[in-house]
Amino acid sequence: MSVFSILFIGLQVIVLPILSFQSREVIEGEADLMPPKKALFAQSMIMLSIIGLFGFFIDYKEALRIHWVGALNYNSIVWAILIYILGLAVNFINYKYYKNSNAGKENDFVMPQSKEEYLLWFGLCLIAAWSEELVYRGVLPALLIKYGMVSYLAYAMSAITFSFSHYTQGWLAIPITLVFALLFQYLYYLSGGLLLPILVHLGYNLSVEVLRRNMIH
Repeated sequence: MSVFSILFIGLQVIVLPILSFQSREVIEGEADLMPPKKALFAQSMIMLSIIGLFGFFIDYKEALRIHWVGALNYNSIVWAILIYILGLAVNFINYKYYKNSNAGKENDFVMPQSKEEYLLWFGLCLIAAWSEELVYRGVLPALLIKYGMVSYLAYAMSAITFSFSHYTQGWLAIPITLVFALLFQYLYYLSGGLLLPILVHLGYNLSVEVLRRNMIH
């Protein structure tokens, strides 16, 4: 395993979850230390772009041959639709029974309000969808499997890492994200490519924001 691959695994498994926990502490304790939303979105876009490009590099260097399109068959498309619907249902329940707590206030810190913020946020959603799916459904588990890890354990580790990297959204995001990470991994397996997971991921992020605006505000 090359030094670059070791750094890549360390970044995903250790560094990003730690940064997520630190960001959550800022939101819960000293939200006034958060940067302006435009700067926050721009920083996140840059970070996710760098991580995605790092994933491209590891894919090339390790000859992992991550597939992008795969086979768009009936089974994979049905699963993609079901996962998307499940995502909406889970977030509907979450917002319906969590809206009277601090959910609305916390979302105001990190979710867009103005037109300019929405443009940046939409770009962030696009970058997050391809970058996270490439890294967590493609490169990371494939790299772990290549160097001897049992496939199911590699998929589980990647999903757990992905879920803890979303702790910025609160403790409830960890189990929810874990389930959907495993479902996205299964969708990648069914379709043989990243295209469907990316599309569902993007659609999920955009639709959840519509729910948030209608149910919290």
